[in-house]
Amino acid sequence: MSKSVRLTLANKCLLLFGGAVVLILASALVMVALRMQELVEQGPKKRARDFADAYIGDDIQLGSALTSVSDLTTQLSPGQDLKLVHISKFDFAYVEGEDELVKAAIEYFELRPDTTERFEKAKDADGQTYYRFVRAIRRSDLATIRGGTRTGFRPAIEPGIANPLEGVLVIDLRDPNAPVEQAVNIIYLTAAGIASGLLAIFVFWYITTRLILSPIRLLRDYASAVSEGNLSIRSDINTGDEYEQLSDMFNHMLDNIRKSDHELRSINKSLDLKLGELAESNVALYEANKIKGEFLANVSHELRTPLNSINGFAEVLAETFAESGSPADDKRKRYITNIMKSSRQLLDLINDLLDLAKIEAGRMELHLSPISVSDMSEGLVNLMRPQAEKSNIELELKVPPNLPMVQTDAGKLQQILFNFLSNAIKFTPDGGTVTLSAITASEDLEGKKERVVLSVKDTGPGIATEDQARIFEKFTQLDPSATREFGGTGLGLTISKELADILQGEITIDSDIGRGATFSITLPLALENKSVPLMPDLADGASGVIGK
Repeated sequence: MSKSVRLTLANKCLLLFGGAVVLILASALVMVALRMQELVEQGPKKRARDFADAYIGDDIQLGSALTSVSDLTTQLSPGQDLKLVHISKFDFAYVEGEDELVKAAIEYFELRPDTTERFEKAKDADGQTYYRFVRAIRRSDLATIRGGTRTGFRPAIEPGIANPLEGVLVIDLRDPNAPVEQAVNIIYLTAAGIASGLLAIFVFWYITTRLILSPIRLLRDYASAVSEGNLSIRSDINTGDEYEQLSDMFNHMLDNIRKSDHELRSINKSLDLKLGELAESNVALYEANKIKGEFLANVSHELRTPLNSINGFAEVLAETFAESGSPADDKRKRYITNIMKSSRQLLDLINDLLDLAKIEAGRMELHLSPISVSDMSEGLVNLMRPQAEKSNIELELKVPPNLPMVQTDAGKLQQILFNFLSNAIKFTPDGGTVTLSAITASEDLEGKKERVVLSVKDTGPGIATEDQARIFEKFTQLDPSATREFGGTGLGLTISKELADILQGEITIDSDIGRGATFSITLPLALENKSVPLMPDLADGASGVIGK
């Protein structure tokens, strides 16, 4: 789902370009306005300068416009446009406390002998603007003011000393045309700014819309059509710039997408065929697995009955020959012993195959009951002790008496530990040690609750790291010579691992060549009361949990 546009690109461009235009025009017009204001003020300044030059040159008679120094602080009356005050150097002391402008001008003229005038704006009592012009009168100007003629006065020494300040001429005047000129200038500037701004914004809008946004909108429409599944559409932008290149790349991308789409459809069709074949293979596999399980179960069941009979009759014959004590009977006794040993190995193989078939078919049932780990461990050690003593192996039990009760299937747990002990005794040399231990493990970082860990440790040859995962595979024997000597099917650890999974446990191994092996099973204190099918897709019926 596409996001809603908060501000279109056209509006963004219009706002940005419009703001830039306004800023640029405002900056330019401010400079023009300042210059025009300066030009407006040049008129009164020129008039005042002309009056001062005419007065100093004795070219005009000012009449009532020329006032005394006592009228210096008197502002222009509303109907008065001109006032001149000639202040001699003897009246400078009077000026110091009366007029700050004249005072500052006198100080400036005395410090800068080469300057002759100062010009400033002022406000009268009514707030109207008038102009004040201060003209320096030096000694060289006195001759003309007194009716003489100006001479080419060029002092040979410092001008401030040879041509000292003798007075100042203060001119106050109004310019009735200045406000009108300022208003007209403002009107023209405002109108020019508005017209220029609107024209610039229109030009920017036109350029942005036609040259920038129009191709983008076309590409957006094409992309929208492609997103709806129309892969046959093609972009047609002929601007001769980067947009046309983008359009060509867009079309090239569509060609690749269409080609990939056709390839994907072909692959999907092929995949559908493969899935159909796989489904048929799964059905066949299911049927074959079902037949295999039924075959193993039936054959194992049918073979166990005559094997039990063979074992029974062999034991009877062994007891009979043992009572007779003749040399011929001793020979027959050895034969009977070999028969009994081979039949028991065959019976163990059949039992292992039957258990494995039940596990793979998901027909293994759990019989849950609380068991004492210490009692069960002690019983297993006592059961295996004769076999250990026969091989001169010390069998130790290290189980604390305060272990908590475990809710699990006692038979399957005993089968796992029996396999661990049997393997340990089988592969431990004479004089070695086999230890059965149990501890509790508290809750760990993975959130597992309190658990019990049962371990069988031996002092045998050990198992290489690369072989530790392989020993849990079916019919795997790492040492064929041991198999010939002690027998074995190669299914014990495989069945133990499957049983541990059913008990929600985990089997681990810690071993290396030359330092023995430790097989451990970690179990929860309470097995969850739920069905645990090993093969839910292939099993006829799920394995059940039966509590006691």
